Amino acid sequence: MTETSFSLETAEAITEAVRPWLDKDAGEPPPAAAIVAALRAAEAEHGGRQRDLWGHAAGNAACAMNSGDDLSARWLWATALDYTLLATATEGTSIPRSGGALCPVEVTLA
Repeated sequence: MTETSFSLETAEAITEAVRPWLDKDAGEPPPAAAIVAALRAAEAEHGGRQRDLWGHAAGNAACAMNSGDDLSARWLWATALDYTLLATATEGTSIPRSGGALCPVEVTLA
């Protein structure tokens, strides 16, 4: 994973969302593999729609981590962040688009 394929801003946003499932509490984003593992742990601890959202986040993150193309990796990381935000959102929360293609410009969960 290169710096260009995984922006610090995206890393920090996903890290904050999965902090309860991370083994380390460092001031910097963990390696991609640790983020994917934390997303999978979050998926395993949820059910229903939230489990699906965590699973989609983990799948996109895993694909991004293994992508050989920086442009594709960036898009996949952004989409993983979109799913992460959806999984952690509470009722009535607006979720801004992160750069992936998952959400319209703004989504309000009902």
